[in-house]
Amino acid sequence: MHEKSSAIVFERPKKAVLKEIRLPEVDDETIVVRNHYSGLSTGTEMKVYNGITGALGGNLWYPLVPGYEGVGEVVFVGDKAARTYTGEMLKVGDRVMSNEVRKYPEYCAAWGGQAEYAVKNRKTAGAPFDRCALIPDGVTYQEAVVAYLACVAKKGVDKAAVKKGEIVLVIGMGNVGLSALQLAKLAGAGKVIAMDVAEPRLKRAEKFTDLCIHLDKDVEAAVKLLAEMTDNRLADLVIEASSSSASVAETYRFVRDGGWENGDNGGRIHLQGEYPDPVIISPYWRWFDKNLTISTSCHGNAGDKEAVLALIRDKKFDAQSLITMEMPIREAPAAYELMNQKRDEIPKILFSWGEK
Repeated sequence: MHEKSSAIVFERPKKAVLKEIRLPEVDDETIVVRNHYSGLSTGTEMKVYNGITGALGGNLWYPLVPGYEGVGEVVFVGDKAARTYTGEMLKVGDRVMSNEVRKYPEYCAAWGGQAEYAVKNRKTAGAPFDRCALIPDGVTYQEAVVAYLACVAKKGVDKAAVKKGEIVLVIGMGNVGLSALQLAKLAGAGKVIAMDVAEPRLKRAEKFTDLCIHLDKDVEAAVKLLAEMTDNRLADLVIEASSSSASVAETYRFVRDGGWENGDNGGRIHLQGEYPDPVIISPYWRWFDKNLTISTSCHGNAGDKEAVLALIRDKKFDAQSLITMEMPIREAPAAYELMNQKRDEIPKILFSWGEK
């Protein structure tokens, strides 16, 4: 029982297949989840698909099981299984975010969430953030899928410490950026501004933002427009969520001057993306002159899943707007190429594991 599962496997870059794989061993500390839905991440997962991501500390190799946005129903709970991070003892039938499975017997786990069955225990998902999280009543499976990347955005917004009344510029309108807009507003930002190179992505951001800026090759024009929108202040905080190293190199242009008086530490830049290419801070003196603070964050914090799910339940966070389309899992191999072709138009594809 629970020895094998259907899974998406990247046999090599740009070669995705749906096949049966052997699962990790189920022991008395294990929770097994039958996933009903999973999400295709346009950022990290597509980088892995295209073979352009980093080496994960030397631990990335093909063939691999990708993904980290799974949700489903608990079908097994071992006698010694861990509670959720917030203390609930799960039971068969509970609806949960399953997310990562970081170890498989025969395949690399590039986060390993794209499988029909998720085997969760200390060996396969030992970090506190990797534990299952209960999905509250009133939150659909589909909404819970996109909660994962909202957790990534939440960790960044929390670490960047958005202050009441601040001007926050978010660059990159994928699901992390769209989530950051909403969460920055909830954190008290006075004005949130979206920036992207693609008009379709900016169109999706309109409902979450006060202003939108199309960033083309004329960066100076974008800086001038931001200045006009902010009475020449520019941004107190820039959240860079595009995962473009070239974009990072220009972020200092959008940050306000400051740091010359007691009590003012200058503006801030938070790098929220996964950048496979080198990040260049040049010319350094222009960054230096602004007295700015640069921070980064990876993944989410333990407890963020529950916090984001509660925001969705309470209608404070719009998850539905982050979903573009749903496909049966049998069409998953074609979905990755579709995403390559229409990434600007499709922020999220959901796979339904009930349709094979």
